[in-house]
Amino acid sequence: MTLLPGSRQTRAAALPRTGRPAEDLAGELAALRTAWRVPGVAVTVVHGDDAAVLVDGTRDPATGAPLTARTLFPLGSLTKSLIAALLARLVEQGLTGWETGQLTDVLPHGAPRAGYTLTQLLTHSSGLPSYDMLLAGCADTAPGEAARGRLPHLVTVRPPGGDRFSYSDLAYVLACHLAEEATGRPWHRLTGDLLADLGVRDPGPAGDAARGYEPDGNGGFTDAGTPPLSGLSTAISGIRASAEDMVALLRFHLSGHGARGRLLGAPVLEHLRTPRMPAPTTSANHPACVAADGYGYGWLVGRYHGERALVHSSSVGALRGMTVVLPGRDLAVNVFCNTGVRHSPGRAHCCFRCAVAFCLIDVLSGRETDTVRRLPVGEPERMAGVAPGPAADLDSLATLPGTYHHPGFGDLRIVPDASGAGAVFRYGPVAGPVRRTARGALFTTCPADPGPVALTPLDPDRVAVRMERSVPAFEFTRTAAS
Repeated sequence: MTLLPGSRQTRAAALPRTGRPAEDLAGELAALRTAWRVPGVAVTVVHGDDAAVLVDGTRDPATGAPLTARTLFPLGSLTKSLIAALLARLVEQGLTGWETGQLTDVLPHGAPRAGYTLTQLLTHSSGLPSYDMLLAGCADTAPGEAARGRLPHLVTVRPPGGDRFSYSDLAYVLACHLAEEATGRPWHRLTGDLLADLGVRDPGPAGDAARGYEPDGNGGFTDAGTPPLSGLSTAISGIRASAEDMVALLRFHLSGHGARGRLLGAPVLEHLRTPRMPAPTTSANHPACVAADGYGYGWLVGRYHGERALVHSSSVGALRGMTVVLPGRDLAVNVFCNTGVRHSPGRAHCCFRCAVAFCLIDVLSGRETDTVRRLPVGEPERMAGVAPGPAADLDSLATLPGTYHHPGFGDLRIVPDASGAGAVFRYGPVAGPVRRTARGALFTTCPADPGPVALTPLDPDRVAVRMERSVPAFEFTRTAAS
């Protein structure tokens, strides 16, 4: 474990504002990491003016190379709070507004023309689906381009907005598009400027990128590689940061300050932290120890031991992250790890990230910690899983293999697998074997985690594909190249 100095630039022998020796904390972190079977973990703590980075384990189980404080992780959904903050700055500058109907030019024919408001997009109350497959597989590289070209073919004719929480990555892509429209600048320039204002260094292409690993069932790990971020997923998940970089990001979320002064005023920070939409009380990414009050702007807002807590987690491939901010204590913790641990069956809705983050929060809040209570009971669940159902025999698929097109989703391919015994569904970098249920229906399950992708042949040149549970099937047409 490495314990690094924060803004005071002094070597610390204990975590900020505690009397706990670094060796004690190293033992607790190592015990949690070993019990949850996680190769490596990097933790960032900011408490007032103090900061520390704690690192334990390896970034490569095969070689034993240590995970370091400068190892880069994709922020994934942790980017949402930064997107919301960037849009809040534009609201402060008078370039856009929280409740003004916007994005009317990209709505499909027949949809209400009021448009989506910024509040609806950022609080998951827009009614838009998430479209995980689209974000993982499409080839677009700019939010504005994607919104103009794809959205009219994807949104339904129901009115913008809704009365229930519906988590939507696509809504955040549209918020990025709105920022481009308001400023006349491309999204990558806007995020680059924000990171520079925060004091986060550009790691460059040769950065020490984290790789994900999954347990192999024999006590070792299988290399899942560096998760590919392509197309729209780059806009909302492509920012990479190390545990050291997270010191600046956590300070910004606590105080609104960047490297050279205040970037967000206290009223705007409070606005971002105010729950606007009821959120699910239980989910795969909601810590059981936090009583949820609702979703704000890029944050699940709730209470931990009666104190307000802002929480968000992230999953990109087999890499995981979680940020917890306690504004009342001027305390924030971020956890990165390099495997897809989900929950312990014996401790529902508690995962490795929760165990580490809230163990440290208890230490810094002066509460006694019970590490044993945070250890898993039984083998922890994993995010990745093998789809049930046998692979479909290639002969039974008849003319299904080929390339198909949809104006919103783009191209997908169904091709014979390498063995020639079945077929593989491919959508950009996302791929999965075509399987058949007991009743004969075709489907595939892909690592983009959209749930089963249902495939229904309509005729030799058309196939209906349901890309995730929350949306209807879309009709794809065989292209001339097929």
